[in-house]
Amino acid sequence: MTGEAARTESAASRIRLIERLSPWALMAPALLIALFIFGLPTLYMLRMSFNEHEYPLHYVPGFTFEHYARLYNDPHFFGAIVRTIRLSLMAAACTLVIGYSFALLAWFQPARWRLMFLALAASPLLISEISIIFGWWMFFPNNGLLSYALVSSGLVADKVSLMYTEFAAFVGLVYLTLPFCFFILLSVFDGIDRRLVDASSDLGAKPFSTFREVLLPLTMSGLAVAFSQSFIWSMGAYATPSALGPDTLWTMGYLVQEQMLARRNWPMATALAMVLVIAVATVMVFTRSVMTKRRSFHA
Repeated sequence: MTGEAARTESAASRIRLIERLSPWALMAPALLIALFIFGLPTLYMLRMSFNEHEYPLHYVPGFTFEHYARLYNDPHFFGAIVRTIRLSLMAAACTLVIGYSFALLAWFQPARWRLMFLALAASPLLISEISIIFGWWMFFPNNGLLSYALVSSGLVADKVSLMYTEFAAFVGLVYLTLPFCFFILLSVFDGIDRRLVDASSDLGAKPFSTFREVLLPLTMSGLAVAFSQSFIWSMGAYATPSALGPDTLWTMGYLVQEQMLARRNWPMATALAMVLVIAVATVMVFTRSVMTKRRSFHA
């Protein structure tokens, strides 16, 4: 009996071990590919950021913290970091408000109208970023569509130009990130039982109370994911802020290409890129922690 019990316990232990290792075994190919494609280049980039630089060489092998110190001490670089974070936060917040409202509106629509909302939200994804920039170039100048509409409506007396302003860059970032935010939030709404909204109305709750007490708590994790995705896309954007914003709008993406191509300073460029990587990783960790807390709350 003792030997039989020991064999049974050993078999049960092997089964538990297999159950714990099976997910990792299934994910191993994808993890190896991600490590090879993203992990190794990131490690190489991290090592490059500690090399020294002597113009006109791209880098000189060595080890120094000079480039990271310059990111904090040099107003040129530190201002670009602060400006990029500020612009990305503003764009992500605006994208979240518009995307949430649009997703909520699409969620309440009948099936025959929903396809139109999906096509409208997906349309920016079907156009290249360069084409989108050309479109804004025809919208923001003093002879563009916006100026013509304002003058025709009588809101302004003279033509106005918003081209090459920080506002134009802000609008461009919102336009680029809005589809991703919309589809994330719509998928969250689709996971909600609509009978909860009907039950809230039947119990006498006003629409705003239903939104605050029912919809908002159930979509909070989706809000965190949508905000983080919008922020990450805005942080890494290069073409849109450079093409629509003023010459003084130095973002981190612009400085990376400047240091890499114009200054031939690869260590400084990779140091800036590593700051972007750290910012993205921090946002992803924060989003994951918020999702875990919300999941346990609802459970």
